[in-house]
Amino acid sequence: MKVTAKGSGRISIAGLTCYRPGQRSRLIYRAMIHKGRKGEKKGFREPDFADLLDA
Repeated sequence: MKVTAKGSGRISIAGLTCYRPGQRSRLIYRAMIHKGRKGEKKGFREPDFADLLDA
């Protein structure tokens, strides 16, 4: 998806959907902004995905 905005940076989004019969579906997501700074994480790692499951 292309988004036009002022400045630079990258946004990583991870999400999951939860379904239960007879209930509304739920969307759980996390966003991470990367601005290119030294030592800054560029994306999600395995512990980040595990934390998403615990949300």
